[in-house]
Amino acid sequence: MKPALFIFLLLTASLSLSAQTGRGLLGVKLQPEIATLADEIEKKAGKKIYAEFTELEEYMIASSFINEDDGRPIVLVRPDFEGDDKKLPAILAHELLHLRLRINNFPTYLFSPDVKTQRGRALDVEQGNINDLKDLIEHRVFRDVMQRLDLFNLIDIAGDTAKNAAARKGKRESNADAINYARAVLEYQDPKDLKKVTGLFTANGWNRSIKIGSEMADMINNSVIKTPADDEAVFLRCLLKLFPPPGGYSFKLTPDPTNKHFRRMVIKINKTRT
Repeated sequence: MKPALFIFLLLTASLSLSAQTGRGLLGVKLQPEIATLADEIEKKAGKKIYAEFTELEEYMIASSFINEDDGRPIVLVRPDFEGDDKKLPAILAHELLHLRLRINNFPTYLFSPDVKTQRGRALDVEQGNINDLKDLIEHRVFRDVMQRLDLFNLIDIAGDTAKNAAARKGKRESNADAINYARAVLEYQDPKDLKKVTGLFTANGWNRSIKIGSEMADMINNSVIKTPADDEAVFLRCLLKLFPPPGGYSFKLTPDPTNKHFRRMVIKINKTRT
């Protein structure tokens, strides 16, 4: 379902909506630092944040984005966390940190329909991995805030990489595994968890994922990412690790002119020599 249609249905369906008043969100009183962040988002977007408990894809606990039709900031959270006084405030803080980057021109990324892989259009088969890579880089941008607010320990941002690797023993590795390994390196708080993931990946024969994931994690961790241009530069470097193009070609990013409410960069193939 297209995002615009999804939002239209979401806003018009007869659901129990949580009206936002003051600096509360989904029944949670935001702590001062996050309340200030929410004010900044609404001021720059020119619209109130819309938040809702709703079912999401299985691996997602929450999502946030800018509505392409009217520029409204949107936060969606799985119903499982309704009334969770410990985790819900952390989830909301995390999503608002992403939204602040959106309204400050940090881009999202979208494959051009012209970019092909052996399995089909990159837009169809690899876009999810690109979205995850974007999030990894953004987590690095606001990592200090996440650590100060203890968000890494309150919500499992790194995901259950170990469980996934164990369940897929004997399966072929993919770009998703390289990103998951990078996530484990960057975001697991206990070194024992990374050691366990490394052991499972090694047992599965996923050596490429360990290599590429480690290299991407180093790129992200050792980069200074303070501006949208910094973000784009790190993203391109990681992209070349995940999808090394044939000789004579590279990737380039061009602004999506159809998007008026936030910055989105289209990933295209650039011929570097004849």
